[in-house]
Amino acid sequence: MKLIRFVLFMTFLIPPMCSAWPVQAHEGHAHVMGAVSSVSTSQLVVQTKDGHTETIQLDRNTRYRAAGVATSSGTIRVGDRVVVEVTEEGNGLRAAEVRYAPVAPTTP
Repeated sequence: MKLIRFVLFMTFLIPPMCSAWPVQAHEGHAHVMGAVSSVSTSQLVVQTKDGHTETIQLDRNTRYRAAGVATSSGTIRVGDRVVVEVTEEGNGLRAAEVRYAPVAPTTP
């Protein structure tokens, strides 16, 4: 069942991530899509498909979801594919929600 949910999640996450950045979301929000190039407790750096690098501020109100399930910020890793719902603020972008797909582990 988990595999089916993961495949469905990937099916609906990856195609939108290949489109142009930023994509308008609901009122006052936009989406940043790409791969995580750096992550810390206070910020997320995303490399978009078109080569832009976006630095997004994280705070205690930021929500995290993987395959539709709420998670914690500690599970995001470099290389993960993300769709980040952001708001523009005076000091840059702030994440309201981070939806991500973990990179599949490599086997030797």
